[in-house]
Amino acid sequence: MRFIGSLSYRYLVFLVMLFPCRVFAEENTITSSNFSLQDLLITPKRVVLEGKTRSAEIILLNRSDKTLSYKLLFVNYRMTDDGKMNSIDTPGVGDRFAEKYLRFTPRRVILEPQQTQMVRMQLMKPDTLSAGEYRSHLLFQVVPSASEAVAQTEKKQERGIQIKLIPIYGISIPVIVRQGSLKASVQLNNPHIVSEAGGKVKAISLILERSGDRSVYGDVTVTWKRPGSKDITVGEIKGVAIYTPNAKREVLVSLSPPKDVTFHGGQLNISFVEPQDGTQPLTAESTIPLP
Repeated sequence: MRFIGSLSYRYLVFLVMLFPCRVFAEENTITSSNFSLQDLLITPKRVVLEGKTRSAEIILLNRSDKTLSYKLLFVNYRMTDDGKMNSIDTPGVGDRFAEKYLRFTPRRVILEPQQTQMVRMQLMKPDTLSAGEYRSHLLFQVVPSASEAVAQTEKKQERGIQIKLIPIYGISIPVIVRQGSLKASVQLNNPHIVSEAGGKVKAISLILERSGDRSVYGDVTVTWKRPGSKDITVGEIKGVAIYTPNAKREVLVSLSPPKDVTFHGGQLNISFVEPQDGTQPLTAESTIPLP
C-alpha cells in the first residue's frame, strides 16, 4: 500500500471537505451494514484533462476505523434534466465516452483506517481525436470482506432455489477529456418562487440552459438584496453540472433566511458562477422582485 508522505491527514480532510464528490448508488453491487459512503473521501471531485494536460492524481482517504477495499472501474452515465444520472452502455446522440483514452493504476485499493492512497491517471489521446468533450466516470466500488459477504447469506434456507439481490454501493467522479478550443455559455430561465402553505417563501425554482460544445460546472447562489441593507445569502447549491449533450437542467434552491426574518421588499438575485483558473469566470444572473 502506498502512502502519500507529503500530505498530512488534516490537509487531506481539508481538501476533501472543500471538494466533496458526488455519490451514486449502483443497484447491481453488494453492500455491508458496516459500510458508509462517508468512509471514503476523494479529492478532487472531478478530473478535467484539456490542453497540454495528460495526467492526473486522485487521492483517497479512509477516515473510518476499519479496513476498506475498493474495486476501480469506469462507468458511463447520461444526465437527466433534473440532474439524475442513469447508467448507459451504448452512447446515444451526442454522448462521447472517455474511458478508451484513459489508463489508471491501481485498479483495486485496500485502505487501512486513516490511510491514504494515490490513484494515477494517464490520458492516451490520439492525434486524430475529433474536437469535442468526452466523459466517463471513475467508480470506486466497495468490495465486502469474506466475513461480511457470508453474514449477508447466513439465514435459514427454505426448500427450493432462492435468488437474493444485494446492492453494492460506490462513489464515482467524472473524468472529462476536452479536445480543441471549446466554449460554453449559460442562461437562467423561468426563475420563480416556490411557497409553502400560507405564502411563506420556501425555495427558488429555475432552469439552467447551456449552449456551446462543452459541459458547465458551477455554484448557484440566491442573495436577498434590499436598498440600504447588507446583502444576505439565503440559498446555495455548490457543484451544479450540466453535462453534454444536455442543454438544460432543472434546479430547486431551498432558501434558509436568518431566523425570524421574513422576505419583504427588495429582490432575490440568482447567480450561476463557474470559476476558471486564470480566466474570466462563466456567469449568469437573474432577479425576482419581492413585494
